Amino acid sequence: MESILLFILVTLGSLVSSLTGLAGGTLILAGLLLFFSPALALPLHSFTQLSSNALRSGLFFKHVDWKTVFYYFLLMIPSTWLGAMIFHLINPSWLKILVGLLILISLLPWKLKTQKAPTSWIFFWLGGVSGFLSVFVGAVGPLVTPFFNRLNLPRQGMLSTKSAGQALLQLSKIFAFWGAAEVNFDLLKENILLLIIGTLLGVGISIPLSKKITDKNFNLIVNILLVAISLKVLSEGILELLK
Repeated sequence: MESILLFILVTLGSLVSSLTGLAGGTLILAGLLLFFSPALALPLHSFTQLSSNALRSGLFFKHVDWKTVFYYFLLMIPSTWLGAMIFHLINPSWLKILVGLLILISLLPWKLKTQKAPTSWIFFWLGGVSGFLSVFVGAVGPLVTPFFNRLNLPRQGMLSTKSAGQALLQLSKIFAFWGAAEVNFDLLKENILLLIIGTLLGVGISIPLSKKITDKNFNLIVNILLVAISLKVLSEGILELLK
C-alpha cells in the first residue's frame, strides 16, 4: 500500500511539474519524506527529477537554449560535491529560510520596471548556488524559474531549457551523493525504479493537457505557485527552528 501511495504521489507531482515547470518537485519531496528519512529522501528525489527533466528536455530538444544550459552547468559538479561533503553537518532549516527569501527576492523583477534578460554569467553563478542548495533542500525549481522566465523565450523554450539545466543538476547531485556522501544506491534500486516509472508517467499525461493551457493562464499559475511555495518553504524553516 505504501508503494502504491508513493507511486500516485510521484505521478501527480511529475504532472504538476511538467505543466508549470515547478512545484511538482516540492510535492514529490514532501511525499518521499513521509516514507524515508531526509538522508535517503533527498538522494532518491534526484532520480525523480532527473528522469522527468531529461524526458521534457528530450521531447523539446530543438527549443533548448544550450548556451544558457552550458553556463548554468559549469559550477554544478564542484558545488554539489561540496554540499554532499558537508551534507550531515548543515541544519537544513536555515537553508529553507534562505531559499524562501531568495525566491521572494527573485520575484521582484516581475513587479518592477526591469525586464532585461539575465546574462550568461548570472546563470553561471546561479548554477553554483542552486547546485549547493539543492543538496540540502531538494527542489530549487522555484528559485531558478524566475531567471529562466526572464529569458523571454517561448513557453516550450523556457521549459525545455530549464529542464535540461535541472537534469544536469540532478545528475551532478546523484554523482555527489554517491561519491562524497557515500549513499549506496544499489540498496535502493527497487525504490528508484518505482519513482522513475511514476515520474515518466506523469510527464506523459501532461503532454496532451499542456495544449489546453493558454500562455496567460500559464504565467498566472507560475506566479501564484512561486509565491505560495516561497512562503511555505520559509515558514517551514522558521517553525523547524522554533521547535
